[in-house]
Amino acid sequence: MRTAFPAETARPYVTIAIPTYNRATLLKGCIASALAQTYPHFEVLVSNNASPDDTAQILDQFSDPRLRVITQETNIGLLPNWNACLANARGDYIIFVSDDDRILPALLERCVALIDQHSQLPIVVTLSNLHAASLGQTRPPRASRTLPTGVRDGTAILNEFLTDQITVNMCGVVMRTALLRERGGIPLDLPHTADVAAWAPLLLLGKAGLVNEACATYTYHDDSETARLGVERLLYDGRKVADLIAHTAETHVHDAQLRKTIQLQAWRCFARRGLITLTDFRRSGAGMLEMLSMAWHFRRDLQGVSLQAILRFVAVTLCPPSLAARLRRLRRSTPEQLA
Repeated sequence: MRTAFPAETARPYVTIAIPTYNRATLLKGCIASALAQTYPHFEVLVSNNASPDDTAQILDQFSDPRLRVITQETNIGLLPNWNACLANARGDYIIFVSDDDRILPALLERCVALIDQHSQLPIVVTLSNLHAASLGQTRPPRASRTLPTGVRDGTAILNEFLTDQITVNMCGVVMRTALLRERGGIPLDLPHTADVAAWAPLLLLGKAGLVNEACATYTYHDDSETARLGVERLLYDGRKVADLIAHTAETHVHDAQLRKTIQLQAWRCFARRGLITLTDFRRSGAGMLEMLSMAWHFRRDLQGVSLQAILRFVAVTLCPPSLAARLRRLRRSTPEQLA
């Protein structure tokens, strides 16, 4: 473990946490993007989850004193490895960056500038690009049309996320370390939505920061650990995180109308995502009866979505998988229509 720090960074203000497993080729670029920050007072903490590949050798190539490495003796699992980062973080604030994601050089500088305006800010949200690994294509985020960069009511930022007005992923979210620890860290019982369950409720605790521009790039894979979760697990986790947001709002949002709005938007948001999950399930080759059975089982969790979303779902459901596959290949051949 690297523990030496120069005097000016002996107590880093922000920890950039990189949990990693078996992705040596991607890890090098992730660390490089973290070390390239224009803000000076940070550490990069890598937790190597007993990777059997060349991860250790890649880490040995770095001599930057801002980099610390902890190595798990055995594979402790994805989310426990995230919590290992949290437990070992020295910064007052923490951001989790997966080994396949990248952060822009100005991310910490933009976030700390907002924290300086409001001491003890629970969270700062930035936007993230979306990179499709299978296509080698990246698209920019949705940016808010109503909330410029600044310190805002956290409920307003959360509402923008729940209504799909902004693109937010874990690699673009800076959180107060002590607060995240007090709330139990990354929840282990929500493998699909643990990231949202960790940061979204923090927006209901008062003021929050928003950087309304891309400061990170999130990468999604067809073969990621979350992509391999079953459809039932995906639907269950979506409902649970919606309930978590609703429960947090019940406790912390005192305005009754605003509280109801947040709760409804949370349930609608993950109902929409549930329909998308079922749509992908059908596209992957699931039979109609199997898909409809799953939809019926989760019918209460799919209420409140728009008519447009329902019609899109019905259209895909009725479309034979062979035709859907042809349409998907055609769509992928058109870069500007990247989904």
